[in-house]
Amino acid sequence: MSNKRGERKRIPISQARPLIEAHQSDQLLESYDVVREAIASVEESGIVFIDEIDKLVSSSDYRGADASSEGVQRDLLPIIEGSAVNTKHGNVNTDYILFIASGAFNSAKPSDLLAELQGRLPIRVNLKALSQDDLYKILTEPVSNLIRYCAILQKSGSRT
Repeated sequence: MSNKRGERKRIPISQARPLIEAHQSDQLLESYDVVREAIASVEESGIVFIDEIDKLVSSSDYRGADASSEGVQRDLLPIIEGSAVNTKHGNVNTDYILFIASGAFNSAKPSDLLAELQGRLPIRVNLKALSQDDLYKILTEPVSNLIRYCAILQKSGSRT
């Protein structure tokens, strides 16, 4: 066996065999096959998460610097609806890719999205803000809670 600099190295056969197998499999496997398999895998079981989609929405009464947000929504629409997207590795069909979008929608409403996007992203969950009691329960009720760990760290810090 030789390393990258061309020097020979003696190793037992039990250690050399996996190295030789890996080297040979790399030579046999063409990069084209890897790309083709990756695209097929994405098309069959891909998931795309679009975070902060609320940033693409401008409220209906405001039309300022965010005028391009509708254009971005229109560009996203064919991808979410299902189309062939051109990538540097080839076309990817988005018909069976799962798209998940999320956003806070503090300054706008989900109904301000394009109607077509609302139809393609139909499930909506509205969350309410945490109350002081809710936060107290989260911090104290679980067995492994943050308050307990802080107390343990304080005790261990005072011993040193």
